[in-house]
Amino acid sequence: MPKFCPDEFYPKAKDIQWAIKTFKVTKEEVERQLELLMDHEFRRTYTDWNRVFRNWMRKAEEIGTLRKERQYRSVQELSEEERAIEAKKAEENLQRLQQMALKVVK
Repeated sequence: MPKFCPDEFYPKAKDIQWAIKTFKVTKEEVERQLELLMDHEFRRTYTDWNRVFRNWMRKAEEIGTLRKERQYRSVQELSEEERAIEAKKAEENLQRLQQMALKVVK
């Protein structure tokens, strides 16, 4: 007989906050994971669904199915000297790519 999470189950507030803080996800992502948990068919019967929820979140992190909040990189300002060095590297890389393309075309 299929075993599903009870329809009336909703994680405790402390477990939701734990998931948001621990995995750096939004409340919306926690809700999405909860929907997936609710639709999942389990092999065993469970009594502590908050524990199942916490384990579900850990497993989602482990297998990479959590949608993380975007982490934006800060813009690093370069000195004129650093810009010149980066421009020279870019020019050398472009020349190398052009040479490789010419070899492939021949």
